[in-house]
Amino acid sequence: MIMSVPVDINLLLDLLRNFPWPRPDSCPECNNPKLWGHGFVDSLFDFAKKAIPLKRYICPNCGCVIKLKPQGYFKRFQASIDTIRNCIDSISATGKTIKDIARQRQRHWFVALQRKAAAAFGINAGLKQAFEKLIAGGVIPVSRTI
Repeated sequence: MIMSVPVDINLLLDLLRNFPWPRPDSCPECNNPKLWGHGFVDSLFDFAKKAIPLKRYICPNCGCVIKLKPQGYFKRFQASIDTIRNCIDSISATGKTIKDIARQRQRHWFVALQRKAAAAFGINAGLKQAFEKLIAGGVIPVSRTI
């Protein structure tokens, strides 16, 4: 289970493993209030040049592993939601990708959003609105998975 938490990115980059991650109140699966620390797992993000250690907890009752990650990121994505949104807006408005991000990544996000928007809202769906509606529905709009 991945849990998004508000994080000061600069402080995280400075402290790495010493960053004061907040402890969840209880297990999201069984509501057990007792959670054990379960080490760290390295994850890549666009804001860092090297892998960032993310704190994990484990529930001794049900065995659920909870990984904390910075808020504002989709599961399994290195780029922030705002960055992806800006890329989609740029391609929609001008047909051009943003300069500092790989063109292939941006096209991947754009094509995935087109497919999901067409499937959910029809062929003529507006991509900006579809992006927001899919997020509100708990769907990652730029993922190729269903």
